[in-house]
Amino acid sequence: MRLIRKAAALVTLAVVFAWDLVRSSAQVTAIVLQPRARHHPKIVAVPTVLEKDWSVGTLAYLTSLTPGSTCLHVSEDRRLLYIHMLDAPDEQAAIAKFQSHYEIRLRILER
Repeated sequence: MRLIRKAAALVTLAVVFAWDLVRSSAQVTAIVLQPRARHHPKIVAVPTVLEKDWSVGTLAYLTSLTPGSTCLHVSEDRRLLYIHMLDAPDEQAAIAKFQSHYEIRLRILER
């Protein structure tokens, strides 16, 4: 049962990442093609409850691979990721996105 849950989390993580990759690429393309379009670049401190080095690293890596966001720094205690976002008008929504899309599945894989 545990192996099935981890496999499902891994597959879901891959699908969510692929969807984010497509969606984010379209958003960045729109910003580039419409230079007068309003966007809200921001550096956001995203808290994480992940405990293992590999899972925090994976979260930072997935974040940086998604167009429009880059992980700039991980705090010493690995509890905060500082992420530059090309368009983050709502900081709390941006944090919730990373937690609900990636972190929740990485927590399942940590166990």
